[in-house]
Amino acid sequence: MSVLTPQFALEKREQLIRDGFCVIPGILQGSLLERWRAFSDEWLDRTPVDQKYRYQGSDFHISSERRFRSKRMTHPETDPWSPLVDELVDLPAAAEVCELMGFEGREADDTVLILSKPAHGPALYWHQDFMEWNHPKACTPWPTRIFLSYYTVDTTRENGCLRAIPGSHLKRLPLHDLLPAAHGPEIQAATDDHPAFLDHPDAVDLPVKAGDLVINDARLLHAAYPNSTDTRRTLLLQWHSLFPYPNVPSWWKGPVPEAYYDYDPKAVYEPSRIPGKYLADFNS
Repeated sequence: MSVLTPQFALEKREQLIRDGFCVIPGILQGSLLERWRAFSDEWLDRTPVDQKYRYQGSDFHISSERRFRSKRMTHPETDPWSPLVDELVDLPAAAEVCELMGFEGREADDTVLILSKPAHGPALYWHQDFMEWNHPKACTPWPTRIFLSYYTVDTTRENGCLRAIPGSHLKRLPLHDLLPAAHGPEIQAATDDHPAFLDHPDAVDLPVKAGDLVINDARLLHAAYPNSTDTRRTLLLQWHSLFPYPNVPSWWKGPVPEAYYDYDPKAVYEPSRIPGKYLADFNS
């Protein structure tokens, strides 16, 4: 049985494009959810977290067995991998969601990040994770880089649920110009009176059930509440690239920004986490 109807998939795709996020209920279930919950808990119980990741909670990258066998790992002798990653990346229900939503040219990074906020852990600052702001692809109305993620427990405001600012992936807000590069030394050293930790009038909460699929455009400004409970709140996150440049989605009916084709094959587009000219002003 299909996990989505074509109409529901279209609605979710439109929400992702408009708001920068969407949630598909009940995608990770049963044995795989239980095994990932046990694996992540065991990993976190025995692996110290660097203090610089206190706002993220943790930042462990686990590679797939496929990536390990193909010798694509930077340090195959020491970097962790698990066949559980292959199972999550290849999850049939998630693949069906991506197909019905029209995610053409989708390519997974073949890793899962374990991002866990410990009991009484602090809030996560406002940030966006896109790293190609100097490239013309940064101006697209459709996503070219997304994360698919699942929480291993139900999330609430009390245990640190996700927060997002709808539309912030396409329009520059004053907050953009107050934020340091995501996850860099400046923000990791910040205190909770920094603008990156303040409430935003347009922010919405995204509480979910364990195993719900959360899809975010990498350009979206998002954060998380502190965990005020006595138990851990764990997130499993995987990165995917879509619509390789200069492809336009076959289903796209809207205008394509002129800047999208502003590509110079001789240019070097330095990676950047800071939004530049390709993020439109909110009033434009």
